[in-house]
Amino acid sequence: MQLVMGQQPASDRLEWIQALRAIACLGVVFTHARYFLLDTPEWPVAEHWLTVGAAGVDLFFVISGFIMAYTTFGQGAAQVGSFLRRRLLRVWPPLAVMVLIWAYAMNGGSAALAAAARNGLLKNLLLIPVNSHVPPYFEMFLPVAWTLVFEVYFYLVFALSMLAGRWRWLLLHGLILGGMLLDPVAVQGWQWTTQHDAGLRSALLSVAANPLVLEFLYGVWAAMLLRAPWRLDSERLCWHLLLLVLALGSWLSLVRCWSFHGPLQWGLFAGVLVATLALISKTVSLRVSPLLGWLGTISYSLYLTHTCTQQLLIRYVESQGWSSHSWDFVWCSSALCVVVAYAYFELVEQRLVGLLRGLPGWWRSMRVRTGDSLI
Repeated sequence: MQLVMGQQPASDRLEWIQALRAIACLGVVFTHARYFLLDTPEWPVAEHWLTVGAAGVDLFFVISGFIMAYTTFGQGAAQVGSFLRRRLLRVWPPLAVMVLIWAYAMNGGSAALAAAARNGLLKNLLLIPVNSHVPPYFEMFLPVAWTLVFEVYFYLVFALSMLAGRWRWLLLHGLILGGMLLDPVAVQGWQWTTQHDAGLRSALLSVAANPLVLEFLYGVWAAMLLRAPWRLDSERLCWHLLLLVLALGSWLSLVRCWSFHGPLQWGLFAGVLVATLALISKTVSLRVSPLLGWLGTISYSLYLTHTCTQQLLIRYVESQGWSSHSWDFVWCSSALCVVVAYAYFELVEQRLVGLLRGLPGWWRSMRVRTGDSLI
């Protein structure tokens, strides 16, 4: 593999990141939709081909690390407050609205919110693990919110590292890797499975000790690779490298060598894929279709809403006496998830966040670019 010095010819818009967001989110939607085929003859096929879509979560984590690092190169302590405020405004309002919708839709009745509060709604709103001893999902009230627990942890660690000035990257690695050592050093030896309970009393430390946090560093390394002043000198070599990574990663996932979330399983594939795309994007033009770009833009809304959409749809279909156990229903329900997500994107991500941005005080000074965050 021959490397030459040179700058990235492509624009800074990173369209390929939006495409990865779209693919990752669609994978998550389909992996949840496969449950419509449970207890049918089609279940083994759905389980084999659609389960791997859950790897989209690992891809989201890597993308998050990549975007946070790439967009903050050259920034330091002076930008920490702005960084955290942008992340909060971008991520929390859509999450909060969805948690309340889920509470009412899944419980129903006037007592829905009170019942939901007893079942972890408040912790979900604060992005605190409901049960830190059941990683990585933490028994969150809104099921998909477990990923945002790791997201917020990374935001906090990343913000702390920005306070260190020129030592920020060293501190970031120290905080991430140091947190992961809490389990093997303080408890009971190395455990690389993300389902392992470290037994720590603090919910924050339980998140810090989970190997999933290493996937954010994969994204940081990919961003550093993109910023590096050297690139591959052959377009043909770039395409061959990408095809090799896609073929090998897909095969290892489908034959179940990699079968769950984690930095040595799906996360490793995601990290290598993002790093490969970052490297070859400096040599070749990675064109993205408008459809994938649009899906990437609404991916956060799609991620937040798809589970509720699926549950309400299946409830309605069964109330009508129709069957939901077919491939047709998998495809149609997934298409409806996209339609609902777009409406949510326009009403919540765009209008609600826009209103909050217009409030007096520190909200007004923020510039929130849609699609900045991973999910």
